[in-house]
Amino acid sequence: MCMTIAARVPSQHRADLLAAAERASESGLDVRVAHPPRWSWARNSEAEAVVSEKGGCACSLLSDDADWGAASWAMRPEVLEPLARTLQTLAELAPRGMTVQALWAGERAEHEKHVTAEELGTLARTGRLGTRTRYVLSHGPV
Repeated sequence: MCMTIAARVPSQHRADLLAAAERASESGLDVRVAHPPRWSWARNSEAEAVVSEKGGCACSLLSDDADWGAASWAMRPEVLEPLARTLQTLAELAPRGMTVQALWAGERAEHEKHVTAEELGTLARTGRLGTRTRYVLSHGPV
């Protein structure tokens, strides 16, 4: 099983998410936006950007003592600042209402918190990204 850090926006804001992901990737981590669905019935689903070190899941960001049952993810100390810059850049440039969550594969968020881009960056920088929390960006471009 894997941990994923994903940012999501409504499908009509895919282009904005692509631009934000490109800029956020300059912070040292990989940010990839999933291709739009091929099927017309699925095109209205949310656009998603996934944050990792080299593509794929974000498990490599976790420290050896990370526990999926803990209140927050234990990250390797050297990735805290790049993760904070990446998430804060995404949050600053993506449309208002973007959500970010770091979840173990197959889990769903149990809590929702409204945060600013700066607050999201601080949570990541201080190793306090919640394990079952969806963060909703309360400020940002419209």
